Amino acid sequence: MNENRKYLVAAATLVAFLFSATSFAEKETTVKEGAKGAGRAVGSAVHEVGKGAKDVGKAVGHGAKEGVEAAKEGGRELKKAVKGEK
Repeated sequence: MNENRKYLVAAATLVAFLFSATSFAEKETTVKEGAKGAGRAVGSAVHEVGKGAKDVGKAVGHGAKEGVEAAKEGGRELKKAVKGEK
C-alpha cells in the first residue's frame, strides 16, 4: 500500500505542476480556475488508484474464501480418516 501511495503522490504532484504550468501560459485562465482544474486532475488520479485498490481487495477476499473452503474440506477428510471411513 505504501508503494501505491508513493506513486499517487508523485502522479498528483506531476499533474498539478503540469496543469499550473499550462494555466499560467494561457492569459484567460485565472488562478482559481487553474486550482480547480488541478484539483479535478488529482481527484481523477486518486479515483483510478482507488479502483485498482478495490480490485486488489476483491482478489484477496476471493483468495481467502477459497482458502477457508480448502481448510474445511481438509478437516472433513481428516475426520473421515480418523473414523476409518473411505
